[in-house]
Amino acid sequence: MSNNSKGFTLIELMIVVVIIGILAAIAIPNFVAMQARAREASVTSNMHSFQLAIEDFSVKNTGRYPVAVDDVAVKANMPSGNYPRNPFSGFNDAWTWGADPAVPGIIGVNPATATTYVIKGYGQSSLIPLTLTNG
Repeated sequence: MSNNSKGFTLIELMIVVVIIGILAAIAIPNFVAMQARAREASVTSNMHSFQLAIEDFSVKNTGRYPVAVDDVAVKANMPSGNYPRNPFSGFNDAWTWGADPAVPGIIGVNPATATTYVIKGYGQSSLIPLTLTNG
């Protein structure tokens, strides 16, 4: 009988599986954290687009800023003509007027008057500290 066997031993295969498990344990939490940061960055980007739409509305309306009743006109100034895509839900969720947003990915204008506005965004679990205002 010849002792000419080819292949890997069980111990060699187990070592490879353990190494792959260790690498996965390191990489997966980093990947999840990067996804959360990317979603919050998308909310910030949507806030900037919303600010441009509000300023565009103001230019078209002799310096008057929009209030809740002007929602459709502001939405028409958005790049797609629609609400921005919520990075957490995947839907084009409506923004809030006169209240702070309380749902991940939502943008709010609070206060929203004909002379001033403050745009706020809600991240994964709290309000994003970036506050855009006309003042």
